[in-house]
Amino acid sequence: MINKKIALAAAVAAMFAVPAKADMLGLYVGAQGWQNEANGGFAEEANVLDFSFEDKTNASFYAKFEHPLPLIPNVRARTGKLEADGQTRLTSSFTFDGKTYSTGTDLDTTLNFTNSDISLYWELLDNDIIGFDFGITAKYLSGDFNVDDGSGNLSVEDASLWIPMGYLAAKVRLPFVGVYAYGDANLISYDDNSIHDYEVGVGYDIIDNLAVDVAITAGYREVKVELNDVDDIYANLDFSGFFAGIEVHF
Repeated sequence: MINKKIALAAAVAAMFAVPAKADMLGLYVGAQGWQNEANGGFAEEANVLDFSFEDKTNASFYAKFEHPLPLIPNVRARTGKLEADGQTRLTSSFTFDGKTYSTGTDLDTTLNFTNSDISLYWELLDNDIIGFDFGITAKYLSGDFNVDDGSGNLSVEDASLWIPMGYLAAKVRLPFVGVYAYGDANLISYDDNSIHDYEVGVGYDIIDNLAVDVAITAGYREVKVELNDVDDIYANLDFSGFFAGIEVHF
């Protein structure tokens, strides 16, 4: 049902999408360094235990292909890491991967996840001042949860899922100065699972000519993941923080 609703909305949007400006073929590639703080926890039951994580810098990369054809979607592919580690002193016993850790244990916890997605989107509005895009995204989360008491008792559980999401993006540009503000978001909620991934930022064109455009960007990004019995894992995790990046437009 969720897939049908998203697909129908995307089809309707595509039918009525009449860009104010027809772009030529364009390829965008970009990279970001994201200094994020991780909060939350995970468990093999609905009573999720919160852990302490240290701040970490994660990298992400993306590419976009845009064209002037009105009904055929543009494409964005993006991949990055969601990694965190830290140590927590247990205030109650904790069972994971068949091992039970007693109260008072200093438990090392590590998250290693790949966060990848591909989006098909249409430019509902595209001119020199304002842009607005709408589309659909297929997101893939895959990785593992690790806990270790430092005495050889290591527990590892894997989890992965594909999930369809809605996609929205907007950009507002100040004319003649090369400065713009933008935001984009992917979000979905179903069966007590929810994921949202959004960022807002500003950019500045440091090179702008017929051959290539180069912009530097900075902003804030948040990825929030709530899993309900996905591969026998329950999780409530939030990754958020500031980023800096670069984008090249050919």
